[in-house]
Formats: sequence, C-alpha cells, structure tokens
Amino acid sequence: MKPRILAIAAMALAIAAAPAAMAAQAADEVPKPEEFVAAFNVLDLQLDPHHSIYSAEAQIFTAVYEGLFSYDPNSLDPVKAACRSFTRSQDGKTYTFYIRDEARWSDGSPLLARDFRDAWLRAISPKTKADYGEFFDIIAGAHDYRTGKTADPSSVGISVIADKILQVKLEARTDYFTRLLCHHSFSPIHPSMLAAKDWRAALPFPGNGPYAFSSFDSSGLLLVKNEKYWDAASVKIPRIRAVFTDDDADATRRFDDGSLHWLAGPMDFNALLAQGSIQVGLMFSTHYWFFDCGSAPWSDRDVRRALALLLPWDQIRAKDKYLAPATTLVLPYASYHGAKGFAAADQEEAMRLLEKAGHKNGAGLPKLATLVPEGSDDAKRVSGLMKEAWEKLPDLVVELKTVSAASYFSVVRSGPEAGGWTLSSTSWIGDFSDPVAFLQMWAADSNLNDARLSDPEFDRLLGVAAAKTGDERLDALGLAETRLLSGAAVLPIYHSLAANVIDTDYVDGWYPNALDIHPFKYLSFGERRVRANVAMAMAR
Repeated sequence: MKPRILAIAAMALAIAAAPAAMAAQAADEVPKPEEFVAAFNVLDLQLDPHHSIYSAEAQIFTAVYEGLFSYDPNSLDPVKAACRSFTRSQDGKTYTFYIRDEARWSDGSPLLARDFRDAWLRAISPKTKADYGEFFDIIAGAHDYRTGKTADPSSVGISVIADKILQVKLEARTDYFTRLLCHHSFSPIHPSMLAAKDWRAALPFPGNGPYAFSSFDSSGLLLVKNEKYWDAASVKIPRIRAVFTDDDADATRRFDDGSLHWLAGPMDFNALLAQGSIQVGLMFSTHYWFFDCGSAPWSDRDVRRALALLLPWDQIRAKDKYLAPATTLVLPYASYHGAKGFAAADQEEAMRLLEKAGHKNGAGLPKLATLVPEGSDDAKRVSGLMKEAWEKLPDLVVELKTVSAASYFSVVRSGPEAGGWTLSSTSWIGDFSDPVAFLQMWAADSNLNDARLSDPEFDRLLGVAAAKTGDERLDALGLAETRLLSGAAVLPIYHSLAANVIDTDYVDGWYPNALDIHPFKYLSFGERRVRANVAMAMAR
C-alpha cells in the first residue's frame, strides 16, 4: 500500500506546484475517445449465435447482430429493431413482421425475411444442436422438426410472404413472444455463414447490427460502426473493443488510468480508485449445484432428494455469505412467487427415502465426484459442507475434484461421463425476463440439459403452463419449478449480483438492469474533466 500512497502524495505536490495555465488546462474538457473499451474474463469466444451460452458473448452480440426486436437498455422491454411493425392475429397465434426497407447487412446487401427464416430453421435443425434450440419450440412444428420427428422444414410455422415480410405461426398464444425475440438466438445470419464451420476464420463476416466485425487478435475483438445500419445516425461511438483478461489488478489499473471504460468481468474493488464507478445490483440469475441425473443411482429422484435433505442448508446459505440466499431456481418477483424448494434438513425423511430406493443408510451408493473450480473459495466451502454431511453415511465416499477455472465449464459441458463428475455448479442468467428462461433448460429434450434430467411429470407441467396465459400460466410454471426442486436435480444456493465498474456520469446509455445486458448501440461518451483519480493512477 505504501508505494501507492507515496505516488499519490508526490503527484498532489506536483499538481499544486504547476503553473496556473497548466491547472486551467487540466480543467478543460477532455476530447471524447474514438474507441470504447470493455474488459471481459477470458473465454473461448463463440461468434456463432446458435452456439453461445456466455453472458459476455450475449453482450458482444448486441453490437453485431440485431433481431426483429431488441432490449430497451433501461427497462429491458422489447423495442422494434429490424422490424418496423408487426400484426398479431385475433387468436394471438400468428405474427406478421414487416422488416425495415432500409435494413441492410454490413456488406450493403438487403436484410430479407428469408434471412430470418433460414437462420431460425438452422437453429432448430437436429444437425445444428443449437444451445437455445428449444426456445423455438413455441413455433408451430418446431419441436417435431428439432427432435427429428419430421424432416420437412416446411412443416415449421415460419413463412416468407415477401422479401420484407415474415410470418410466424405459434403452437399457442405466447404473450412473451416479442420479449423472447430479443434473444440473440433469434438474430438473422448472413447467407454466407449458414454453413460455416469456423466462424473465427471467416472474420470479418457481415452482420446486421449497429457495429460490424473488424478484427480479432491479441489486442482483443475490434468492432467498427456499421455505416449500413438502418439507424446509424444514433450510433455515437466509432469503435468498440472487447479485451479478455483474468488479471483483476491490471484491469483495475487500466480502468483508473482511463484506458478501459467498462470492467464487465475482471475487477478488484479494493484497489479501485474510482469507487463511485462500482455498479452492483440484484439480477435475474441464480448460482446452483446440480446432479448428473442420467446415471444410476443419481437418476433416482428419491436418492437425490434424500441427499439434499441431509445438507445443513442454514450453513450453506448462511446470510453472512450471501446477500440473496436462494431456495428457488427462479428469482421470485411480484407475479411469480409460488415455487417451493428445500429450506432445511430432515434426517428422518432422508433415511426413509434412501431405504425406499434400496440404499438403506446409504448402502451401495457409489463414489460421488464433486467438481470444484480452482480458486473459488465459495465452491470449496459449499462442497466441503456437502462432503462432511454426506460422508456421515457409512459407505458413501465423496471426492472433491478440483478443475482449473479456465477449463471448468468445458469439463461440465462435456458431460458427466466424459468429465467424470456427479455434481457440479454453475450460475445461470435468465436470457429473457420470464421463468421459462430457467425452467425450459431442464426439459428432457433441451440442448442445455447438462444434468441429463428426464422427468416426464416436469415436462408435462411445462406443457400445461405453455397452454395458459397470464397469472394462470405463472402459477402453472410455479408447480413445474416445485417439481424440479423437490427432485433435487438442482440445488439453488444464491441469487447473483451483477457487478460492473463503469462511470455512468461519463458513459451515457448504460443502465443497471436485471439481465445485466447493456446494448452497445445506446452508449455514448459524455463530458468529463480530468479527475484526481486519473492523475493519481498515472503516477503509479
């Protein structure tokens, strides 16, 4: 700490001794940068919107892809984007979208209705195995096509009526459809990329968003303003650069000296000089542990439930550890709060369930391999409490398998058999503000079902909810979530906080919100004068 204090003191003396003209110059407005630089944690960046699950990718996609609708940066309400208008049939099942006449790809070619149809059919093709393929199941015929029950793409309710008119028929009235269309998986894909295998090698390929791809190298991903964008006049920053680093200290120094404008991953709050730039808020996100539900005996919901009832939930979800402990997967809100999860241990019921499953007092249970990301003190603490509770069963052995943080999610997504795990953890951010964003991924045919859960009753309850609207639909989803939680496929720990570092007095158009999505289109630099913390940082 001393070197920083001495440096600050020395800089303060230097500033005090500077000529009056220099002081006046320091008070002048600083020219607005030509480039906005955002820092994200290191990841194997996926540029294909159909094979992307990370929040950093979703954020970058707000710059280069644009669907029929996009998010309002403050309210997250859907706003018309590539579509200028739409109509909905009286029964609420048929939507007709009119694409803007001026909407174009960054190479100047027109954006057409068939670009949406072809991209969406690609997303639901069984060959693609798109991560969010099940999001399209609300479209008539999409589920059967996605799951291979039919091989005819014309059976899917997506039709090109004219070059600029797209019509979509839904299985049932879906009140959140336009909100769902904000998700990047519903973006169009340039015809040249529909069959691409290596998207990184194809850079810079055309996009239809406010920015276009320029380059991707050791300095990061560079995006430039798309002059062909239909609303280019509203895009104020010429260039966006995304850098990827896990060096919290370096990223924080670079924010303080002004070379980074937004820390969306790497950050060190304690070292940050610009404390007023810390943005923290509750988000539509949950951190949870989940079982491999595809292998016996963990496929038995009674076994999973018994193990969950043996856990010391008051210690695991200790209030001194988390600001928002979670007993449910979906963050409750005004209209959705009926789901019930585990809140306390029940030794007697756990023993009864184990005996019912043929494992009296835990006899015959195989080794339980728990995957723990290296460097995560919280994962180490929680997995340790689980191990201690479960190994009170005479024959159960719990192995804690530490995996490097960089490869952790790759190991999880490789599957329990390839990854050698029984229990792992993750945080999930809702991709749109509806419980389905969390619940649909646990359906048996979901491409995001890393737990390999197959629960016909849960799937049935999701289907019941899909046929309802309004509060009745939310109540039905609450029953589906309760079914999911009672089987202990998922063990919620806490609802997450969105943590960012950005000076919202300097960067306009950035607003805290529950999805932690901040469309680049709306960002602009305001006026800023030289601040003391910048001068101090320069002296380090």
